[in-house]
Amino acid sequence: MFWRKKGKDANGEVKMFFASDLHGSNVCFKKFVNSAKFYGVNVLVLGGDLTGKAVIPIAEQEDGTFVALQHGESVQIAGKDELDEFVKRQGNMGFYPAVMSESEYQRLRVDENAQQALFKELVLERVREWASFASQKLQGTDVPLVTVPGNDDFVEIDEILTQAPVFDFHEMQVCEFKGGYQMLYCGGSTPTPWDTEREYTEEQYVARFAELLPQVTDMSRCIFNVHVPPFGTALDACPKLDKNLKVVYEMGLPAQVHAGCQTLADIIKEHQPLLGLHGHIHEGRAKINIGKTICINPGSVYPEGILQGALVTLRNGEVVQANLMQG
Repeated sequence: MFWRKKGKDANGEVKMFFASDLHGSNVCFKKFVNSAKFYGVNVLVLGGDLTGKAVIPIAEQEDGTFVALQHGESVQIAGKDELDEFVKRQGNMGFYPAVMSESEYQRLRVDENAQQALFKELVLERVREWASFASQKLQGTDVPLVTVPGNDDFVEIDEILTQAPVFDFHEMQVCEFKGGYQMLYCGGSTPTPWDTEREYTEEQYVARFAELLPQVTDMSRCIFNVHVPPFGTALDACPKLDKNLKVVYEMGLPAQVHAGCQTLADIIKEHQPLLGLHGHIHEGRAKINIGKTICINPGSVYPEGILQGALVTLRNGEVVQANLMQG
């Protein structure tokens, strides 16, 4: 396995479905898009980390069988039907299966630059496929798909999503939103052990919010779509890892740490936006209040093909519904 290195409607009501951290899972993305009809919402909101984390190389053998490398172990695949099922299953788990000759696999195995080039190629290909799927399902519905990038997302996806018909992609902007609200978009995360694509220090987040906050005209009607959650809350609690990225146990239970953004927590406490939509920490599934601000992290269990999200209704400048959902 090649791992990465480093709406306002007629009655003035805005009903949204929010999810985050789909990480390349085809089935989760399809469920997310279809949730517009299922829940009867007038806007879909994604919190970033659309893209996955790894390629699964599949080498074709001379006898017509295939060998895949998954989690460091070889998986034998008997023929075309079994291959198709394996490829579908890996795509639903968020991986990028790549069928190749045995000689191509051996070449890639020792060429890290080629591995990374293939990984990026497959990531961008799936983003284009998702953009096409969403366009087919949502065109003509007047339901936008609003999103911000996560820390794992290559910068190259920005142009693809900006040009996609039903996507409303933003980063480092404050934009008008359905129902006379505003949405503040701030992607990426604080530093992680994996050195991902878009990571920022607390000092950089101070500068980022200093640029964004003056653009907010009415904080009581502003929605923060910020990928990283506020520090020191249920939204950013996750297992502690050692230097080998293994979970640390204390008294037989996983030790917990907080991995969110302190700057964001301070800003929410001071400025009290209407709503905070967050992701990044998959284990941080919760809805909390920071003062008057409702903050949500729907969590993520994308490898299981389960979509976790939140159904949120706004009416007359208030959050009248904010329920965590799963399906």
